[in-house]
Amino acid sequence: MVFCSDKLLYLRSEIYNMNQDCFDISCSGSRLLVDTDIQGDIKSEKDICLEGLVVGSVECAGRLIVNKGGRIDGKVNCRELYLNGVIAGDVCVEGKAILGADAVVKGTLTTVCMEIVVGAKIELGLKLKNASK
Repeated sequence: MVFCSDKLLYLRSEIYNMNQDCFDISCSGSRLLVDTDIQGDIKSEKDICLEGLVVGSVECAGRLIVNKGGRIDGKVNCRELYLNGVIAGDVCVEGKAILGADAVVKGTLTTVCMEIVVGAKIELGLKLKNASK
């Protein structure tokens, strides 16, 4: 399903495959692998690909990719979100949010546009905001 606050978004299937555990998207920023645990806040001007654990807030001016097994315990602000892991906190996405089948948001998700696959969970609520702001 694709939801947008002011227009329908057609996503190209070659960008990612929703039937796998990991989003296969090029990341021009930081990669935090499976055995990585970070205690503290992260702020990045580039993309972040996460497969480990972050306990703290994450602010990403680019794409935030949280693959299956990845987890963030804290608030998240990013430009784009590709989630197939867990975020335990409120999430604000300036652009599109894509939730795979194993995605869990244990908070409120605020975004302009989203795609969600059966199995994904948003526990406290979803808010679609106007993209023209």
